[in-house]
Order: sequence, then structure tokens, then C-alpha cells
Amino acid sequence: MNTSGKFMAAGIIAIAAATTGFAGDTIVQIEPIRSDRVSVQGFELLKDGEFEIEAIGFRSGYNDDLSAYGWLLDSKTRKPVWVMESDNTRRQGRKGLRKALKTISLVKGKYEIYYYASGRWSGNLKINGDDIIEFLGDLFKGDFDGDFDDYIDEFFIKISSTDSYKDFKLFEPDGMIEDALIQVNKVGDSEYIEKGFALDKPMKLRIYALSEYPNSYKIPVDHAWIVDAESGKKVWTMDRWNTDPAGGGSKNRYSDEKENFEKGKYLLYYVSDGSHSYDEFNVTPPYDPLNWGVTILAADKSDKKSFSTYTPEGRGDPLVDLARMRDDDFESQAFELKSEQSLRVVALGEYGSSSKDFVDYGWIENASTGRIVWEMTRRNTENAGGASKNRKFDGLVTLPKGYYKAHYITDGSHSYRDWNASAPYEPELWGLSIYPGKDFNKSKFKVLEESELKLSAEILGKMTGLRDNERRRSKFSIDKRTRIRIYAIGEGSRGEMYDYGWIENDKTGRTVWEMTWRNTDPAGGASKNRMFDDTLILDPGKYEVYFITDGSHSFNDWNSSKPRDPVNWGITVSKVEDF
Repeated sequence: MNTSGKFMAAGIIAIAAATTGFAGDTIVQIEPIRSDRVSVQGFELLKDGEFEIEAIGFRSGYNDDLSAYGWLLDSKTRKPVWVMESDNTRRQGRKGLRKALKTISLVKGKYEIYYYASGRWSGNLKINGDDIIEFLGDLFKGDFDGDFDDYIDEFFIKISSTDSYKDFKLFEPDGMIEDALIQVNKVGDSEYIEKGFALDKPMKLRIYALSEYPNSYKIPVDHAWIVDAESGKKVWTMDRWNTDPAGGGSKNRYSDEKENFEKGKYLLYYVSDGSHSYDEFNVTPPYDPLNWGVTILAADKSDKKSFSTYTPEGRGDPLVDLARMRDDDFESQAFELKSEQSLRVVALGEYGSSSKDFVDYGWIENASTGRIVWEMTRRNTENAGGASKNRKFDGLVTLPKGYYKAHYITDGSHSYRDWNASAPYEPELWGLSIYPGKDFNKSKFKVLEESELKLSAEILGKMTGLRDNERRRSKFSIDKRTRIRIYAIGEGSRGEMYDYGWIENDKTGRTVWEMTWRNTDPAGGASKNRMFDDTLILDPGKYEVYFITDGSHSFNDWNSSKPRDPVNWGITVSKVEDF
């Protein structure tokens, strides 16, 4: 991975002890400090010794966290040996400055010292991260005087020997972990990384990974996961339960666990959004910033010979191609499965941060019933690289024999070749694509034109995709007492329906069912989007299905947020079973 100017080696490194051997000489020092830069320097001790750590940092008055501080890391374990905190510092000189002075015993080995100073200041306000409470805390409880730049020349960290010590040498840290089988580190913004690996036998792997996981998010935005290459099933992922605080900002999380894996082929993924990464951290960084990414090791080193890597094969040509979608697009594709099939679905879309729902997204419906059998959700998608609103589903979907329609819809911004934020890692896949899945039988799959789409005998009436000012009706008859399913989406508010359907007995004219506010549920999007999805028992006879719309808010002409299943605005009536 490339590095940016936001991460740098130590500015000045004093090495007097290496030449003089006098007690109290500085071994390593980071100075001067630059704001919003992670400074690092490595040193190796050739024997055990006792040392003194001295550092000047900074704390504003709103809480106990330091915004300028240093720490010491063990290069082998990647764990902090010492961290500068409010509790182990004292006030030094001007308001806000803090001094640490610590005597510490270190065994021989490699170590890294770090320093970070947040420069996000405005007057006497510190704007750090996305917590408004922190911002207001500074506003009413500032604990410093002057500009941040007036303080930065006083910041430093150094390590000195407490006796005559000269058995050390310096090195430039790179974060590399000994015996790593796969190491993806120093990951920057907007990256999407895929690595293939194979196991010749069942084995236990150690997975060490760092992620960005904001407190208010249900899933991380920079993170790793592993899928079974054959089944497409996700077998491991970073989540709230298997990660711990990684130091620095609260959204820094890390996972370091051992997991059992069966013999087989796997795909390792790591994805990052458009901010807070090795390129540039927008809150205080983790203790091990060089390993922003993921590393895989063998839990038992003797298993290394049973581990190998490979280059993942491409997906091939799609069976259904609804990709490269632009603004205000809506596309559908019908297909038939002549037997149960496993399909690999790849879908990229946009998750609206204000609406808390997808605004560019895809779904698959059973063409006979109108029922959605798969759709993009927040939970079943991952970050797709680039802006955090870019989401991706890539997995296997098993569908039974039948007729289906794949749909994809976009809103008026942020789409293929017209992004209003960072593009996803694979922009050409913006949309929905279907590929062969495991044990796919090509002879049992057929793409259909709309005119070829055969509705099953269970469909009694279907009027969907309705627009403004429509009045539609459709007749059907049944010769036995029958349970029918009604799936209808329309508009209603304050107890009244404006786009709705009903069913009449064709002989008597009596209404046997009507879509009302009380018997409908929210259909997603605007609160006035209402849905009925239930069954009804009808006696033998002839019936007529009706659906009417008013002059606003209908398919592809919404005046508020559209429903989750916009294409089925209208009604579908299907036969469930006879009695």
C-alpha cells in the first residue's frame, strides 16, 4: 500500500547513547511534532535494561482524553507497553500541557515509539470525530489559551537510558508480522482488497485485524471478512462482539482471535471507506496504526506448509446484467429456473444516511406471486469501498423452481459515472448482476423477455406498476372453495386510502375484501406507503379485482420516499390452496 504524508518517521532522533555511553543519554526521540501526523520510530534492544520515558502532551478541558500524546509498542506482540494518559501525567507549564515521566524496565527485543497530535482546533474549540457532545464540551469548558500551533513546538516523546546503555540499534517500522501467511496492512481510504487462500487440511488460523466501527453503526465501515470460495458463505467477519477497543478514538476496534477452518478454498476481504485509515486518521489513531488492515497466521506454526495462496478467478459473464446503472434508472429482467438453483448475486447500491434506507438498490421477486425473495438490506451488505454509503452484496442465493424477476432502481444522484461522493471500488458493478452459483446447471436456467414471462396457474389477477389516475380491473373465477393470497401496495394517510384495491363478487356486486388503513402495514419509505399481504378464503364463483390511484404519488412518480417494493404498486391476487 502506498503511504501519504500523513504518516511519517520521527523528525529528530537523538542517539548520543550509542556513541558516549553516558547515563541518562537519549536513545530515541520524536521531535518536532506535526499536527495530524502519526510519527513513529523503531529501536531494538540487544539486552534487557531500565529506561526513562519522558513526553509532553496536551489535554483540553472537556474530558480526560489527551489530544496530543505518545505511546510505546512491542513490535512482536503489536501490543502497547506504555501509553501516555491523563492519569499518568501532570500539568506542565501553560494550561492544557501535560508531562509524563516514567521509569520502565524493558526486555531485549524490538519496540516502536509513536506520537500523534490532533490539529482539529478552531479558536478554543476542538472538533474531533463525529460526537457533538465533545464539540459542545469545548465550547463551554475550554481548558487552554491560544492557538494549537502555539503549543505544538513543546510536544515531544523520548526514551533515555538510566545507566550506561549502548546495546541498541534503530530501524524504520513497517508493521510486518513474523510468520504472517497473508498480511494486508497500511490500508488507505477507499480500498477493496480480495485475497484467495487454500487449506490442505482442517486447521486453526489466527486473524489479527483493525477496523473502523463508529459507536452508532450496526456494522463496521473499514473491516475484514472471510467467505468459503465454493459456497459463498461468510465464515468469519468482524463485528461488535469479536472486537475490542484498539486504542485512540472509540471507533478504532481490533480483532485478534483464533478460528477453526475446514479444508478448502477461501476468500479474504478487506474494505475501507473514504476516511479514517492509514492515509489519514480523522480521530486519534489506534495503538498499532501500521496494521490498519488484516493479517492471517497459523495458530500452530507447523501448519504453515498446509496453507497456500491463489489468485481468485473472475466471476465470468453474468447470467443477468443490470449493472452500470445511472441516475433515475429502473431496469428489470425476467428469468426461469427449471429446477432449484444456486445463484451468485452481486449488487452494489447507495444507502441513504438521512432516510436510513437504500435509495439505489436491487431485489428479486417471484414473478408468479410478486413476493420479494431476496433484497439488499443494511445487514446483508458490506461497505463497497469509497464513500461509506456505497454498499455491496456478494453471496449465494438459492431459489426453487419457478419464474423470477430481478429489479434495480436508482434515485437522482450518485450513480455510475456521476458520483457525488467517492466511487465504490468496482464502479462498473453499480446495479445488480447474477452469476452461476455452486453446482449450477446452465440447462435449467433461461432468461426471458417480458412477453415470454409465463405466470403460473396460481395467478388470478395482477395489476402492478400503476401510475397516477388509473382505474384498473381484472376478472377471475374459481370452481372450489379456495384460499387466495392478496399482495397490494398503495397510498394512505390519517386513516384514509387514496391508492387502493378491493375484490367484488361478480354476481352479487358485494365487496368481499377491501384494502383499508387498518388492515395494512407500512410498506417502507414514506409513512403513507401501505401494504396488505395476507390470505382470504373465497367460495366458488366469479370475482372482479379493482385498483384505483389518485393524481399523485405512484410508480416512478413519487412525491415522497418510495416504498421498499415500488414495482408492485398495485395488487396481485394468487391461489394458495383449495379446500
